[in-house]
Amino acid sequence: MNGFVPLPRRDGLISYRHADGGLWGTERWGIARGADGRRVLTTHCEMEIGSDHVVRDSVISVDAAFQPCDAYVRIMNHGRLTGSGWFRFDQTHAECETFTAAEGRLSQTIPIQRPIRGFGVHALQSDAWLGADFPFEEGPGHVKFWGQNLMHSLHHLGASGPFFATTQSGLEYVGTETVTVPAGTFECRRIRLKGTTNAHPPYDMWLSTDGDHLYVKGLVEGYMASVFELEELAGAPIDEQRAPVDAA
Repeated sequence: MNGFVPLPRRDGLISYRHADGGLWGTERWGIARGADGRRVLTTHCEMEIGSDHVVRDSVISVDAAFQPCDAYVRIMNHGRLTGSGWFRFDQTHAECETFTAAEGRLSQTIPIQRPIRGFGVHALQSDAWLGADFPFEEGPGHVKFWGQNLMHSLHHLGASGPFFATTQSGLEYVGTETVTVPAGTFECRRIRLKGTTNAHPPYDMWLSTDGDHLYVKGLVEGYMASVFELEELAGAPIDEQRAPVDAA
């Protein structure tokens, strides 16, 4: 009898800090890869900034090309439920079934054309996966827009909804840099948000060059003026780990 082999998995913790070093939030995440090749990201985010005290739990799965397959989001603000919802994506449509305290019960179906930039569930590790499909081979300075982008909320902390919201923003590849954070030293691709449509302040991300596209560091300017860093990391790159045998 073969012994139990857990799914290939990585786990991490990201800190959210003001420019002066004060902690205002944390994100604990886990990534696992199933026998079907899909990666599943689970995140638990807690944050308190300005007038918001947000707790957000999310699950999103992506295929081998990091295109979204399905997702679940639950949001609380000041200890009260803001809303929760389920999202699904096929090759031509995105659909959701949600309930929010402000809007009540909602059902949406939106036409899409693959590839899309991704689905923004506002967790930082999910932000990193928005850059997984970027054509880095075009070199530093290249900017790509995907057209209509889908998110669960236009609120900068993802504190509204959840339901489908759209933006037209793209990404710019700044270059490759070596970055040291509390979790270690990583070779990273630096990307920058471009053409935001929801007044998001300037935002740069440093993503690992391994196949997991980990969120290593982020820097946001403007009223948020914060730095985000990977504090803890467990597990080798998922593609290097032994996968369980699919009994089917």
